[in-house]
Amino acid sequence: IAFEGGTLTVTKAALTIRAEDQSKVYGAAVPALTASYTGLVNQDTSASLDSPVSLSTTASASSNAGSYPITASGAASANYTINFEAGTLTVSKAPLTIRADDKAIAYGAALPALTVTYSGFVNQDTAASLDSPASLSTSATASSNAGSYAITASGASDANYTIRFEAATLTVTKAPLTIRADDQSKVYGAALPALTASYSGFVNQDTSASLDSAASLSTSATATSNAGSYPITASGATDANYTITFEPGRLTVSKAALTIR
Repeated sequence: IAFEGGTLTVTKAALTIRAEDQSKVYGAAVPALTASYTGLVNQDTSASLDSPVSLSTTASASSNAGSYPITASGAASANYTINFEAGTLTVSKAPLTIRADDKAIAYGAALPALTVTYSGFVNQDTAASLDSPASLSTSATASSNAGSYAITASGASDANYTIRFEAATLTVTKAPLTIRADDQSKVYGAALPALTASYSGFVNQDTSASLDSAASLSTSATATSNAGSYPITASGATDANYTITFEPGRLTVSKAALTIR
């Protein structure tokens, strides 16, 4: 008997290394890149490879929202024929809140400049970075009555941000109005003069006729009051658009002329 040997050829096994998909929000750091392995045998692991896999992406913390490839490469092994498959890094939009700032004016004053506050900018972005700026509007005008009016923010858009708008309030406060009883005079024994008042603080072409309730004027003096000084009191006037201050006046009763012959 003559024996002759043969050959058992062990070929490389097929191994697929796939970069795993990842996601992050615009402005956030790039997450750790990982890979999955399909085809390892004999209880081999990624640590069994002669050279480990390298994973890379073109994306960075400042990359715009969108999709970026994750590439696997570099791994080698005497026991495996390695096939590399790319993954995807998805950069989603960051949340951005645009809130209209609260404002206040007195009734009759010009509208103030409307402004907003931004919350959520990343990557050193500012309002100037937006693809479209915010628009601000209110239904109030310089002639609007005292009360509260909405300030609305809208219009802003950007490829890197999901924008939420928040409204604010424009408060129109009452304007100050002073009603002063006019000083008057009469001679002892004469009838009381008509009592009048002066107004200081009207805006928006308002007049005393615009008041919700007219001013009342009174004095303790009568036609028979002795010579002297008597207060004239203003009261009663009200209006939704004015904070009213009353100031008294004086009625001066002078001596009557008497001739004795």
